[in-house]
Amino acid sequence: MRLYTSRGLVALLALGAFVGFAQSARADRNDLTLERLLGPPKTPGAFNDPDLATQTEYRSLMSELGVVMAPTLLSPADSLGWSGFQFDLASSFTQISNQSDYWKKGVADVSSSWLSTVSVLARKGIWAPLPSFEIGAGGTALTDSGIFALQAYAKLALHEGYHGWAMPSMALRAAVSRLVGTTQVDMTVISTDATLSKSFGLGGTMRLDPYLGANLLVTIVRSQVIDTTPNIDAYKQYPSTVDLNSNTTFPDAAGDNILRWRMFAGFRLVYSVVSLSAEFSYAF
Repeated sequence: MRLYTSRGLVALLALGAFVGFAQSARADRNDLTLERLLGPPKTPGAFNDPDLATQTEYRSLMSELGVVMAPTLLSPADSLGWSGFQFDLASSFTQISNQSDYWKKGVADVSSSWLSTVSVLARKGIWAPLPSFEIGAGGTALTDSGIFALQAYAKLALHEGYHGWAMPSMALRAAVSRLVGTTQVDMTVISTDATLSKSFGLGGTMRLDPYLGANLLVTIVRSQVIDTTPNIDAYKQYPSTVDLNSNTTFPDAAGDNILRWRMFAGFRLVYSVVSLSAEFSYAF
């Protein structure tokens, strides 16, 4: 559910709260612990390369995490107009397979089947390169962790306004989400979607904009170096290379681009300069 307003003071306060949240939520229960997914080396001093079963678990974990940190939608097909500006503050909850081994091992302490995020996003309507164009940028923080994502998007309204027509508004959108706050993976989520919406007046003072659409997520994951023996200091072991050999990465074959489809539906209720939005999405 998202609440937003065009007033600058509220925007600054919400942005400050988000930055403070992202800085304070570090080394917590939702942080990645991929060294536990790999486990300690079976033979001391041997390279700890992941087997096929571990690579599959890693890919499943990255697939679900990509959906959690994917770009937020929460808007109908109509653009803001070339002079429009909007600031969003949002919270979301995503269901995960927390009973699976890859969540139990790959994340510090996942006790719930739902992961929550907090997002801020600034949107602006512009005239170029085409009329009915809209851009936006912001960030999403994963609660109880130091993980957050920087996000940006561009939307083109193919048909909008003309609310007296039976034809709905239509829009295409492309977005990107770049994960930061973890040294174990490099993740980028690219999102493209098509949206249909229809605007209805309520009592002459409010407007209801229900919408629905389809969304393709492309999660690009590349493993970084993972220390499978984080409690052992390699410098204290020098000149032994036992601990150094314990560093490893997941091969690119396990980090191939992950494709996920999402269907989504929601509404936006507008009163003056304040709006409330809610959305449900399902990832196949």
